[in-house]
Amino acid sequence: MTELGYPTSIDEMAARMATLAGRADHAVFVMVHEAVAAGMVAVSASPSLFSNDPQGAIIALVVSSRFRGRGIGALLVERGEKWFRENGIGYVTVKPSRHREDAHRLYARLGYEHSGLRFSKSLT
Repeated sequence: MTELGYPTSIDEMAARMATLAGRADHAVFVMVHEAVAAGMVAVSASPSLFSNDPQGAIIALVVSSRFRGRGIGALLVERGEKWFRENGIGYVTVKPSRHREDAHRLYARLGYEHSGLRFSKSLT
């Protein structure tokens, strides 16, 4: 998460992962290369008010700078999509930050369409 610009300690990440552990509506997949975490994707599912089917979201995707350019991001997205299909989810969104142009190109290459705009506000 730190490589995404969200400074996070190991203890904080462990606590977050513990919160998600065992939840059927979330999954995290980690790609390990030579005993090192090369990247991860986190996905979630939720009911929808505008569709009868549940909706999916890629909520985090990161590839360590050491492993970028090797196709790991695409493999992680594909793994997340497999989880969506296995859970009856046929529609997926992802909301990468505006400045993550490499991610924008990756998602476009994988068939994701630019379909909207997001607004964010911190409540803290």
